[in-house]
Amino acid sequence: MTLLCFLNTLMMATGQMLFKAGSAGKSIGSVLDIIKLFFSPIVFVALCLYAATTGLWLFILSKVPMSHAYPIQALAFPIVLLASMFFFKETISPMKWLGVAIIVCGVFVATRG
Repeated sequence: MTLLCFLNTLMMATGQMLFKAGSAGKSIGSVLDIIKLFFSPIVFVALCLYAATTGLWLFILSKVPMSHAYPIQALAFPIVLLASMFFFKETISPMKWLGVAIIVCGVFVATRG
């Protein structure tokens, strides 16, 4: 079940990256602009992925304690950080790397008990 939790986290992080890609360079000044953005191909795929992620999350929660499954979701932060560095050429500060290390250690500790 831990692998499904990690898959869920990967799907969630991928959705975030697609949201970023789909909204980059867009002028969003109203609710109507956001609604229009929902129907752009990249954002629409991200929304569908999020729907699938939610379905998988519900399945996971029906099988394992939340106290085991939920900490794994924290790995979305380091995954998105790494992906943003590679795909969006973002600069990652040393403090963010330190934060990632703390998160990864925390997930390791939290899922061992």
